[in-house]
Amino acid sequence: MEELIALLEYLTNHNTDHALEVEELAIKADGFGKGNVKDLLMEGVDLMNESNERLKKALDILKED
Repeated sequence: MEELIALLEYLTNHNTDHALEVEELAIKADGFGKGNVKDLLMEGVDLMNESNERLKKALDILKED
């Protein structure tokens, strides 16, 4: 159980970092006049954040037990 909790904690932090990196790429794409690419990347960021919220909920449940 401890390993599962540790891995989920790592993944949620790791995913947050990646979402921030993708957001930075979206800003760069927008700077190159690629607003359509920026929009797609930001949709990906939203999906990554949604997924991460579910991982955090699972983690909270595991920590309660």
